[in-house]
Amino acid sequence: MIAVAGLLLLLVSAACGASFSPESRLVDVGGHRLNIRCSGEGNPTVILSSGLASGIHDWKPVEERVSAFTLVCSYDRSGLGESDAAEGVPTSQTAADNLHSLLAGAGITGPVVLVGHSYGGLVVQLFAAQHSEKTAGVVLVDSLHKDNLVSAAEILGDQTMAVFMGAVRANPEGVDLAASLDQVRVSGNLGDLPLTVITAGRPNLPPFIDEKIRGRLAGSWLDSQRD
Repeated sequence: MIAVAGLLLLLVSAACGASFSPESRLVDVGGHRLNIRCSGEGNPTVILSSGLASGIHDWKPVEERVSAFTLVCSYDRSGLGESDAAEGVPTSQTAADNLHSLLAGAGITGPVVLVGHSYGGLVVQLFAAQHSEKTAGVVLVDSLHKDNLVSAAEILGDQTMAVFMGAVRANPEGVDLAASLDQVRVSGNLGDLPLTVITAGRPNLPPFIDEKIRGRLAGSWLDSQRD
C-alpha cells in the first residue's frame, strides 16, 4: 500500500523526461467516451483529476514518477482534450459519476488513491464520499472547498460578489461551480479515509479584487485548506 502522504514529494518535485509517452485510449462511460492514459504496474492505482479546463497533459511529470512503482492514470473530463462532449451542464456530481463509469470501463477495480487539483478536488471528494469501498486514500492539491463561495460572499460584499460570480460562471469548462460546491457540502465527510492536503497558500483571484481584500481571501483560503 502506498502511503498517501508519500505522494506529496512526487507532486512537488516531479521532473518529466522526454521519453515518457504512454498511450491513451477512449472508454465509453454511457453515451460518450472519456480519454484515459495509464502507465506503470502495481496497486493501489493512483487516479489524477485535473483542475478546470485541464487534462492529462498537466499530470505528465507526476505520472512519470509515480509509474515507477505503481499504476497511475490521468484522464480528460467530458469535452476536454480527446474526450467526447456530454449533454447538460457539468457539475462535480456528473464528473464523479463519469469517473466511476470510467474506472469500471477501464477495468480498474480499486481501491484507488485519488489525487485532485483545484476543481478536481471536488470531484475526488464526491467520488470518495460515495464510493469509500473503492477508495484507498485522497490527496487534495490546492483543492476548492465546499464553503469557498460562502466565505467569499462574507468578505466581498454584494456588489463585488456579483461581479465575482460572473467570473465564476464564465469558467472555460462550463461547470456550474455553485451547484458543484453544494453537492460536495451535502455529501458528508470522508470518514476515516487517509487524506493529505497540499496548498500553495494563496488562491488564484480575478484582477479586479484589490490587495487588501486579496489578503483576507487568502487567509480564508488557508483556513479552508486546514478544514
